[in-house]
Amino acid sequence: MLPGLADLETVLGSVGLLNLTMILDPLNAITSVNFYKKVAGQGVGRTFLYLAYLGLIYSIFSTLWFKMHFLPLQQEAFQWLETNVPSITYSNGRLTTPTNERVTVRHPRLNWVAFTIDTSRTELVAPQMLRDNKVFAYVTANAVYIMQPGGKVEVFDLSKEPSAKPAVIDAKLWRQIDQAVTWVEYPLVLVVCLTTFFFWKIFAALFFSLIASMVNGLAAAGLAYKPLFNISVYAQTLVLALTGIMMIVRGIPPFFHLLVGRLNLISIVVTTVYIWLAVKKNAAAAPQAA
Repeated sequence: MLPGLADLETVLGSVGLLNLTMILDPLNAITSVNFYKKVAGQGVGRTFLYLAYLGLIYSIFSTLWFKMHFLPLQQEAFQWLETNVPSITYSNGRLTTPTNERVTVRHPRLNWVAFTIDTSRTELVAPQMLRDNKVFAYVTANAVYIMQPGGKVEVFDLSKEPSAKPAVIDAKLWRQIDQAVTWVEYPLVLVVCLTTFFFWKIFAALFFSLIASMVNGLAAAGLAYKPLFNISVYAQTLVLALTGIMMIVRGIPPFFHLLVGRLNLISIVVTTVYIWLAVKKNAAAAPQAA
């Protein structure tokens, strides 16, 4: 363990600011092989608590990534809608715009995000028209046509459901939607990432516990499954720390490394090294049979 960390843990624990080493466990798991003696002897409940603690940290990093890399794209998209989509009024089952002129709105960077608004038209729109105009949607006075994967067009007949009072889709509404979506997204990203992380790491711990069992046999350490499982959870800490740093520094999306075979192989090698060192340390500390 790094100098001074043990004293800091003792002081903080004595005044009740933390449950002994939980806050510093990630640092200890990375820097101290001796720390794994304590890990091997602790209860599984504390190991699951540590896993939840790591998941919270990882989820916070994921939320920061979302704020830094995804949210600007979302805000740009809504600003584009505000400035390029004409004000549309829906009343008595019919759409109108201030001029009722035909206009095609196309995203400057995402060419497939394009749609045509023609509220002077009430005739049916053939699928070929969407393909010719290279748009995924066509809006007329009384219907909305959406191009589905495979070339099929789904039609939403607006005349069948007339509104009780006029509804306006304008720049103000796009701003309100942007703000509402953002408020929902933050807690949603946090909860989804935390849940995904927990189940992902449970599966990973079970996988690495098999490796730990093989190391246990090769090293003749004589450890039971519980300490091996505990070690398998804590041994993943360095890889998690590196992926968190890569999210912030390199902009790599959360969980993206799971899709890259080379990164998975590196993760397995690094974690296996920690497992080997931890099992050997506990084997050396275990009493030898007479």
